[in-house]
Amino acid sequence: MGLGASIAPLDFAVNIAFPAITQAFALQTASIRWVAVSYVLTYGSLMLGFGALGDRIGYRRVFRAGLMLAAIAFAACALAPTYGWLLAARVAQGIAVALTLSCAPAMATLLFDESRRTWALSTYTAMAAIAGVLAPIAGGLMIAMIDWPGVYWFRVPIALLALAGMRHLARDEPFRSTRSAQPFDTGGSAMLAASMGLLLLAPALLGARAEGVPLWAPWPIALAGVASMAAFIRRQRNTDRPFMPPEVTRDTDFWLINLAAVVVQFASFAVPLITPYFLVRVAGWDTPAVGALMAVWAIGSLAGSSGASGIISRLGAPRSAFVAMLGIIVGLGAIACWRSTPSVALMAGSLLVHGAGLGLFQVAYTDIVIAALPINARGVAGSLTMVTRTIGLVIGASLWIAVLQSIQTSAQTAGASLIAAFMSAFATVFICAALTAGSFLSGWWLRRSRMKRAETGATL
Repeated sequence: MGLGASIAPLDFAVNIAFPAITQAFALQTASIRWVAVSYVLTYGSLMLGFGALGDRIGYRRVFRAGLMLAAIAFAACALAPTYGWLLAARVAQGIAVALTLSCAPAMATLLFDESRRTWALSTYTAMAAIAGVLAPIAGGLMIAMIDWPGVYWFRVPIALLALAGMRHLARDEPFRSTRSAQPFDTGGSAMLAASMGLLLLAPALLGARAEGVPLWAPWPIALAGVASMAAFIRRQRNTDRPFMPPEVTRDTDFWLINLAAVVVQFASFAVPLITPYFLVRVAGWDTPAVGALMAVWAIGSLAGSSGASGIISRLGAPRSAFVAMLGIIVGLGAIACWRSTPSVALMAGSLLVHGAGLGLFQVAYTDIVIAALPINARGVAGSLTMVTRTIGLVIGASLWIAVLQSIQTSAQTAGASLIAAFMSAFATVFICAALTAGSFLSGWWLRRSRMKRAETGATL
């Protein structure tokens, strides 16, 4: 299961290939975001529906279908003769990842007694983090050997090997016993996918003026997404088979932790999106060296997720999520301090701290969401944690590149050199990311403090 689920974090290798793909297809820098957006928009739109499907028909079936499609999609990406072909293959890869990841967390937790749920999530997330450590290293080596298609080719045998290993999950009694008796709501899932797709596409188009997209284009798409989501919510209220229990959907704390996850992923995506350009354009590093340094970020995530079980057992999941966000903010602030004469110690330290906070947060957040939903909705619970991640990634992919290019262009117009202009934009991006996460964390902390004071007053 860990091997099969690794196909998603191994996609971090593609970030290392962004400069090479940009050059290979003669793209503007802003256009490269569609490699990420087409992929994450697809799996973000389908994840919850596939999770609900797994709750009904069985997680193994959905997981296996994802692995089969993934092997085909990776080969199609690697063989892409044009940029349009590559984006189409990335959509297929997004469908494959949605099938696989929608059920993987549920399968991982159901292999063990419920008292070991947090440990299972910590171990599962650590396995994903190991893949994240290997991804930039493998990506850098594959680019050096066979150019950018290598970041896709090396995952084909991994998907096939995981598929072959599915026979070890032949005894599916723990999965079968938790299946929901309700029929699958195909219409509701289609409405959810359409609304999510439209809502994710709208911000992705905001920064596409340089590619000929009119400034007004995102707004009707966003309105259509809002209308579709409203229709889906209305359908959920009137159905006897909702995706999530009504008592959960009315819980403010439940939605706040999900919003926190969106903010964390939005702020954090600046790291894999922007730092490879710094290392190539400013530091002048080759791709294996870029991959090696970015692996430090993944090592931090591995450390955070591996130690999450012990931290959560002592602090509880909500406090652990709070501590994790502090680490994320410190890491983003430290990256904003990078200079054109790179300090390897500063770069490695800031990436390590940020990665550790991100790894701890993901385990704590997933534990909170899974604990809030019934066991027969575990596919939906695990999928929800990926949907919030996707929303943050899509907004981050659109906004951070746009901010970087806008500030860099303004600085160059004012007479700054190319390096100076890039460094000014680079620092601004990470300061904004740190402030965004910090502002949310401050508001969250103030709300929790007020609630505790109110509870204490009521008790007295």
